[in-house]
Amino acid sequence: MLKFIQYQLLDDQDKQQELEQKVSSDISRNIKSNIAAFRDNIPNLVDIVNEHKVQQYSIFCTKTGQLNIVDFSSGRAFYGNEPQEEVALEFSQYTKKASYFSLNKKDGLSWRHKPLPAKVDVLLVFGMGLGYHLSELINGCRIKFLVIYEPNLDMLVASVQAHAWDLLLESARALDTHIFVQIGSDASSINEDLGELLQVIPELDEVFVYRHQFHPVMDDVINYLMSNSGDLHSQIKTKRYFDGYTDSADYVPEHAKNVNSYYQEKLYNNEEGLSLFENNMAALRSYYPEIWQSMNEYSPKRWFLVEDDDGQPNLYHKERRALFYENLEAESQEIADYFTEHPFKDDVVIGMKSTGKLYQHLHFSCVEAFSRNILDKTVVKKCKLPPKINCQMTFGMALGKHVENILSRHDVDNLFICEPNLDFFYASLFVVDYSSIFKKTDENKSRLYLNLGGDGSTYFHDLMSQFYQVGAYKIADTYMLSGYYNQKMQRSIFELRSELKVVLALGEYYDHARFGIAHTYNSIAIGHRFMKEQGIDKTSSAFDLPVFVIGNGPSLDECLEHILQHRSKVIVVSCGTALKALHANGIKPDFHAEIEQNRATYDWVEQVNDPQYVEDIRLVSVNGIHPNTADLFKETLLAFKDGEASSYIFNTQLKLDGYDCASLSYAYPTVTNLVLNYFTRWGFKYFYLFGVDLGYVDVSKHHSSHSAYYKDDGSEVYDYQGLHGGGLNVEGNFAPSVFSKPEFLVSKKLLEQAIASKNGAIEVYNCSNGVKLKGSFSLLPENILIHENKVDKESVVSKLIEQSFYILNPSIALKVFRKFDHEKIKASTQELLGILEHEVKTESDARFMLEKHWDFFRDRAILWDDMTFYIFHGSSNYFAAVMTKIAANLVDGDEDILKAFNFVVTTYKDFIIEAMARYIGGPLDFDSVTVKEMFDGSVN
Repeated sequence: MLKFIQYQLLDDQDKQQELEQKVSSDISRNIKSNIAAFRDNIPNLVDIVNEHKVQQYSIFCTKTGQLNIVDFSSGRAFYGNEPQEEVALEFSQYTKKASYFSLNKKDGLSWRHKPLPAKVDVLLVFGMGLGYHLSELINGCRIKFLVIYEPNLDMLVASVQAHAWDLLLESARALDTHIFVQIGSDASSINEDLGELLQVIPELDEVFVYRHQFHPVMDDVINYLMSNSGDLHSQIKTKRYFDGYTDSADYVPEHAKNVNSYYQEKLYNNEEGLSLFENNMAALRSYYPEIWQSMNEYSPKRWFLVEDDDGQPNLYHKERRALFYENLEAESQEIADYFTEHPFKDDVVIGMKSTGKLYQHLHFSCVEAFSRNILDKTVVKKCKLPPKINCQMTFGMALGKHVENILSRHDVDNLFICEPNLDFFYASLFVVDYSSIFKKTDENKSRLYLNLGGDGSTYFHDLMSQFYQVGAYKIADTYMLSGYYNQKMQRSIFELRSELKVVLALGEYYDHARFGIAHTYNSIAIGHRFMKEQGIDKTSSAFDLPVFVIGNGPSLDECLEHILQHRSKVIVVSCGTALKALHANGIKPDFHAEIEQNRATYDWVEQVNDPQYVEDIRLVSVNGIHPNTADLFKETLLAFKDGEASSYIFNTQLKLDGYDCASLSYAYPTVTNLVLNYFTRWGFKYFYLFGVDLGYVDVSKHHSSHSAYYKDDGSEVYDYQGLHGGGLNVEGNFAPSVFSKPEFLVSKKLLEQAIASKNGAIEVYNCSNGVKLKGSFSLLPENILIHENKVDKESVVSKLIEQSFYILNPSIALKVFRKFDHEKIKASTQELLGILEHEVKTESDARFMLEKHWDFFRDRAILWDDMTFYIFHGSSNYFAAVMTKIAANLVDGDEDILKAFNFVVTTYKDFIIEAMARYIGGPLDFDSVTVKEMFDGSVN
């Protein structure tokens, strides 16, 4: 089911390390002895093992002291806690019901079994695992030819570390068993392989199959062999392409129950189950009539509810012959218990840290203080799932007993149940007492949201729509539970977590709001232009010009000659740090774009070290751009950015004064997002993306080599991998896959949404060797065809700017600023500090404080002349989120938890006092974040 590695490790890290040290000597011995044995028996494997670099699977020690395999891309274990016993049981079952097919005798069966004979001509093994089953087979049966298919080289390396291949090969030699190890093969060559075996054993008929691993292609191969048993022509002479099971609904864990297909299907017709189904359908009809309608007409497609050999309900995939649960009751209890004891895995609030240069901001310096001193040392280790939960998101119900178990112990105000597989939800209606859950939810005035089917793309929007009703800080009181593993669902969960982290990390915290207001004031006061919402002439010939969007990804280096080739026929927009790379190659963009409001943008632009070059370029950005950065350019063209305090404050007044300014929705988190949103809003239709990689093929080549990320000698300005990590594997635009980062993946998703929102009105060509962007066309730079046009580019662009942008009345800046009374913000912050003086000793005390805190900000949100809400609400949401997380664990009177809560409250109060002093002392001060030391050589 889940088999996440953390389920199989000891909580005590010291004891876990002791276990690992004990098995390390066995691993060393195995490697040395096995390499020597390969050299004597299968010499072609020696170089494969010695030269292979692990990509996906590696070994680890379970809490029982046994070795297991983990897929470190997903964190899932191959076996359960005791692999040796698991394989021994598997082999015992196989000897009684061994799978086989015939080459010559048709019997009309879809699958066939018999007791494993004492002698076998050919036995095909699908999946190597740790290799324990191979020794069982060789010692338990006289096999002439043992053919082992293993698609992943990592598995061979894992088995070399964990299993005694030297003894296995010695036994094989003594018993005259010929072993053929098909490493890197998914068995799709089975037709040719069987043909070769027939040449060696002409009388060959029965071929035995030992499946040790569910694999999308190998399962397809096995089903083909079984369904064509006795048809020699189909098995030997017909060349078949095996598609494999690629649909997410067909996903089966590598070592699930019934891997050897011994189970005889028995439908679940339990009277209690039928009664539950009737009651649940009646409840659905009352509470969720649309779901009732769909379930009333539903027939399972792939997974069917059955009774397993233990008499428990289970899910059965008929084609792959896989059972979902090893033991429904035990696994459901394990999931519920682990979730109760360890609710903070990948928590979006607990995991928030200061981000690079922004540690200089007051908000992040406080976050760092209590993250280091309190959250990591106390909360994560000691806090458990509280009795009362504001919000729980369960991804994957399956048969749902784990959710029933949790709800029997915890009250949940807002329960989200997300189940993409309708087969599973339909089956759960026979197992879970939904009618009682619905009734309890109704009586407690709680909420239950059912998100059924779909691909998970709406999870973020569904969740955030609820948070905005009850307070965004309650993101912290949200617990996320995966009921089972599914690749597509896990991707959706990962994206949701990434998006929630971006909401917190890129939200309107104090420093961002404060400086955004000051910078916008400056832009209006000195005459920066602002884009009009309406009144732009969409027939302008400028809009027919293609737009080259230049990012600073590593693939930019290969695109530069193609950008130069078409330079005169297009509009070139450089994004952020790409400017220096363009300058180094003699390309001057028409526009340069920046999205960040801190002063670090000034430091990056200054690395060009050519003032005349920069002075001839127009800057495009959003309100809040740093004044020092804007001063470097020929002209500054701005649009407002949705959702920010500065946008709301100034745009509201501008509308009253007759200015209808544009505001952008998809202008974050990267500069590329801004540019695409900005230029499509303006009216441009044709876009070519260069260096918009949002990732990298090689982490050491993370940006253009011509950019300021690299020194003149080609070395990095700082250790990029050390700060940002190696990255996540995602689908590539030209390469099969590339590495990316969470913030890049959020950028990718928002780019895709921006493209989709235009409903085909724009064309986007992705010429970057980075991540694949849905909605764009992949186009190699050398294949670009752009016709020569006779448009005077500078003339039409200048005319378009005059017609598309306002020069605002500068007096509006002062008019807005004077509306906010400093005495009122002082009084408001004193009231806020008074709320935080409330004595907290219990969970109810803390909840009372937090509710008062939320009421305070909700009241301030509607006051036009009080700046408190605008500059404090983002940071205050975050502090409230952390306090909410800790408060939920005050129920047991734990002094350490109470101390942690009060530490955060004290830090928050200190933050308010300092933030207030900074604002009152310089309400129109500019941001001072700098990265100049990076280029001075004072940091590594």
